[in-house]
Amino acid sequence: MSVFMPHLVLANVQIPATGPKLVFAVISDTHISPKKLTYNTKFKNALKDLSAIAPDYELLAVVGDLTNKGLSSEYDLFNEILSEYGKSKITLFPVIGNHDWYESYKYPKHTVTDAQIAKRFIDKMNVPNLYYDKWIKGYHFIAIASEKSPKTMSESSSNSAFINSAFISDEQLDWLEKTLAIKASSDKPIFVFLHQPIIDTVYGSKLGTGQKDPMLLTLLKKYPQIIFFSGHSHNPLNHTNNIIQDGITMVNTSSVAYTYTFESGENQIQSQGYVVNVFEDKVELKAREFSNQTLIKKVIIPIQKP
Repeated sequence: MSVFMPHLVLANVQIPATGPKLVFAVISDTHISPKKLTYNTKFKNALKDLSAIAPDYELLAVVGDLTNKGLSSEYDLFNEILSEYGKSKITLFPVIGNHDWYESYKYPKHTVTDAQIAKRFIDKMNVPNLYYDKWIKGYHFIAIASEKSPKTMSESSSNSAFINSAFISDEQLDWLEKTLAIKASSDKPIFVFLHQPIIDTVYGSKLGTGQKDPMLLTLLKKYPQIIFFSGHSHNPLNHTNNIIQDGITMVNTSSVAYTYTFESGENQIQSQGYVVNVFEDKVELKAREFSNQTLIKKVIIPIQKP
C-alpha cells in the first residue's frame, strides 16, 4: 500500500520532465462587493497572474468568503470578474464561507432566511448543494460547508468566534464518511475544502473554527492521503506553520483581499493563493504573492510508492 510520507519538503526539489498529471489553483476570501473596489481589483490581478504562471490549470477552488455579505449583486460581480479575467473552460469549485451568509446578520431588517441564502449560493455558483464532491482527472475534490448563518448561530451563543464558525450537521458528516470512501486509493491524494480551519492546527486556526472539530478530524484521519485546504483566518502564507501534517496534510490558503495576523493586524497590500501541481509521486504547492507576481515558497508533499 502506498501512503503519503509523514513530512513536508521545502523547495529545491527537481520536478520530473513529464509534467504534472493535474494542475489547479486554490484561493480564498476574495470578499467581492461593489463597495470594495480594491478587493475586486485584487481578484482580477490574482486571476491574471494564475493564467500567466499556470496556463494549463484546470480547476479554481475558492475556499469561502467569495462575497463580502452574500448579496445577489456581489455574486453577480464575482461571476462577471471571473468571466472576464479568468481562464475559459475552467472548473470552478466554490465553498461557502461565513461572509457568504452575512446578509441576515449584517442587515437585520432583511427577512432573508438561511434556506434562501443557501439557495442563492447554490444557484449563483451552479453547484448541487452546499457540500458536494467532484472528480477531476481521477482525483476526488470534496467541499465541506457550514449549514447555518451567523445570525442563526448567534441565537444559541453570544461568542463572536462561535457565530462565525462552521455548523456541520450529523447528516453532512455521514455524507462525508460515505463520500471519502468512494474509489479511495492510498496512493492518490483526496482534496478536501472547508472555509474554517480545524482548531489548533495551521497558523491562525484559533479563530472561528468548526464546532465538530474532533469528530471531523478523526474522520479525515482515516485517509492520510487527504490534503485539507481552509481559509477564513487571512493569515499569510509566509508563516512556517501555514502547512502542517497531523494524520493528514492541512493547508492555510490565506486571502486574496488582504492578509491578517494577530501580531500585526491587517495587511491591505498582500494578496495570496496557491498553484497546485499533482504528480505521480508528489504534490507540489506553490504559494503565490499576487500583489507583485512572486513566488513565496514551494512545498513538496511526497507520495511513497511501493
